[in-house]
Amino acid sequence: MRLKYKWIVLILIVIIAATLRFYRLGKVPTSLNADEAAIGYNAYSILKTGKDEYNRRFPLLFQSFDDYKLPIYIYFTVPGIAVFGLNDFSVRFPSALFGTLTVLLTYFLVKELFPKTKNQELGTMNHELIPLLSSFLFAISPWHLQFSRSAYEANIAVFFIVLGITCLLRAPKCKWLFIIGFITLALSVWLYHSSRVFVPLILISYSVLYYRDILKNKLIFLSGIFLCFIICIPFLLLSLSSTALVRARGVSALDDETLIKRNVSWRQADINFHIPYSNMYHNHRFVNISIIIKGYLEHYNPNFFVSEIVQGKYHAPGVGLLYLWELPFLLCGIFILLKTKNHEPGTKLLILWFFFAPLAASITHMLPHPVRALIFLPTPQIFVAIGLCGLYNRLYQTKQIFRKLFIGITAIVVLFSCFYYLHQYYIHGPIDYALDWQYGHEQVVEKVTSLQDKFEKVVVSTTLDQPYIFFLYYLRYDPATYLAFGGTKSGKFDEEGNAFGKYEFHSYMKSDSVADANTLYVGTPSEILPGTKRLLDIRDPSGNIVYSLYDKIMYEK
Repeated sequence: MRLKYKWIVLILIVIIAATLRFYRLGKVPTSLNADEAAIGYNAYSILKTGKDEYNRRFPLLFQSFDDYKLPIYIYFTVPGIAVFGLNDFSVRFPSALFGTLTVLLTYFLVKELFPKTKNQELGTMNHELIPLLSSFLFAISPWHLQFSRSAYEANIAVFFIVLGITCLLRAPKCKWLFIIGFITLALSVWLYHSSRVFVPLILISYSVLYYRDILKNKLIFLSGIFLCFIICIPFLLLSLSSTALVRARGVSALDDETLIKRNVSWRQADINFHIPYSNMYHNHRFVNISIIIKGYLEHYNPNFFVSEIVQGKYHAPGVGLLYLWELPFLLCGIFILLKTKNHEPGTKLLILWFFFAPLAASITHMLPHPVRALIFLPTPQIFVAIGLCGLYNRLYQTKQIFRKLFIGITAIVVLFSCFYYLHQYYIHGPIDYALDWQYGHEQVVEKVTSLQDKFEKVVVSTTLDQPYIFFLYYLRYDPATYLAFGGTKSGKFDEEGNAFGKYEFHSYMKSDSVADANTLYVGTPSEILPGTKRLLDIRDPSGNIVYSLYDKIMYEK
């Protein structure tokens, strides 16, 4: 492929990637979830006051809902809010931007993974075609699109990982890239928790596979490691703090009380039957190892990639994380690489990347989890590209008609599957998965705003799931004023203490609660306080009532 045409094709791919990631970004998904609203308001608060919602100045961990969010995405959101204002587009803008850039980086990554050498299975064309094809498949990837259009820290972590590995692969030809590679990989650790496991493993693998190149540049390589360590030290210290461990315990499958109690009951039963050594085979360490292995293998279940077994907000209706047609080519690509003789270091690193990706997620619950395993990307798309090129290379030895049929059928299948995904995502996703995206909060705030002048107080039930952050966000409530009220007071995932202005956030469905004529109540359809009546309802796109507003019944004399 001629150089000028190669760059034209790459530019077109990036334009496609940007269009798919930015089109209606503030409207689809249909609403922000609580984490996105928290990211947006904390970034807004940093912009206006230099403090987060808990009145902490430029924190390295944002307490948020006591899940202690990593800081980089929130700080990256600040410029977008400064330019576009506090809105859904500006909150999702960093993810869409870095998602688009990751598509571009994928081209250069694959170029470094597969240098210009002849491969019997792929032919001499692999040096140009596979990088372009990998980038294109990544541009239209349902998995990557899903997370590039929402405020997910993991998505930006993928960008920094791809950038870091690309720099390290290129570093033997330009030694200063060692420094950039280590810095960007260190930053990925500050973006998402899975990087804490993945980055050390991939760096060890790189050091083993490229040790000859490292020995030639050992001084700058060691300088890069030192910088990486310096950047990661504060994060490591924070990770060991009691506050940060709250997040780890919240998602860890190893602390599952049900499994612990079951293991204890089995051990007690063995003791009752006088069976010796029960402490050995009902040891909690063995149980934990079993949990980790099962969690790891869940991510290689084909259903994880192509079916709808994951939560609705992580995929479009009727479409998996990958297109169904990609699965056989994914397996074909892996097979081609594994059977290739005289593996190049890049090939080995790519395979190790694919098998390291779900390690961090394997100790958590709700598996397989597409966010915690997002580090898989873009390896599946690269394998698919290799599988497609490998099959085409086989057909290249046959009649021209078969090659044309293969290209034509593949193009039709790819275009149809992409169109179907976009149709499902934009048309049916906002309807089918409205509740998964916590639809209704913006509408609640809008209705309350139109009625609040008639009441002295507004009480919002905490069953609305972190309603205080949605009110702060959609009201664009002045952070300085909010912090003057004391900021967020909740802790241990308890919202009962939050209040600002005329808004209070707590449960009003208590036995001693009495309706107040000067109070507007906001809750679910079932939360009807005695002595109140419905003012209006908030319905989801399917027409179901999700939230209701109530006030006191006024009896005429």
